[in-house]
Amino acid sequence: MGGRYVQNGFPWHLLCFCFFFFQIFCEERYMYYSTPEVQETKNSSLALFDLYGVSLIHCGSLCLAEYCCKEFMYHEGSMRCLGIQFEDFDSTRNSNLITTGNEGLSTYRQEKCETGWLEFKGHCYHKGQTKGNWSEAKTECRKMCSYLIEIESKEEDDWISATFLENVNCPAGIYDDCTAWTGLNDLDIEGTYVWDHSNAPLNFSNWNDKEPSLYNPNHALTKDCIDILRGGVWNDRPCSYLNWVICEKKF
Repeated sequence: MGGRYVQNGFPWHLLCFCFFFFQIFCEERYMYYSTPEVQETKNSSLALFDLYGVSLIHCGSLCLAEYCCKEFMYHEGSMRCLGIQFEDFDSTRNSNLITTGNEGLSTYRQEKCETGWLEFKGHCYHKGQTKGNWSEAKTECRKMCSYLIEIESKEEDDWISATFLENVNCPAGIYDDCTAWTGLNDLDIEGTYVWDHSNAPLNFSNWNDKEPSLYNPNHALTKDCIDILRGGVWNDRPCSYLNWVICEKKF
């Protein structure tokens, strides 16, 4: 048979090739999916796409191409392909597409960060290519179903600084250029800092010396958005300041 394995008339070599190709396809994009789980519920969920007659490989590629696709569901019999979005973000398109009757569909969940994103303790991080004010930075992250970084520990703080802000081309002053927005702000209540996406209070902080505007309380009234500087220290800025964008999301 020329090395091909056929049993009971079924071309197993083709199945093996397809599985191998799918594995390579995922690895080339630094994306992996978990062992599929069979979905037996009939509950509805918001989907990015709902297609029939699509191969498993094509279904996976569609999900890979969508920043907002956290997992996909597939039915081998009908070749139905569903791309499921992150629950806490509005879909950038097809936002009214509701799926029903999902019984028998196998769910493939993302287990690694997408291309261009770096993983740290179960979260994915991405630094944008352009600067923007705090509102623009927040919008840019939401387009990718992510949010401005929310720093919960000294370990995370140090990792973000070392990974995204340390550069041989950085100027001498740590307040200039090699800085990035965080989601921390006191826009609602002056002096009460919360994380924008989770609305969680501030439990960990790493303020730079004399920050946030401790010796200039009048300045603090106009500095409601917080950025991270080299070394992982924090600083308050006017939200109109043009800063680098670092986005975060769970996988």
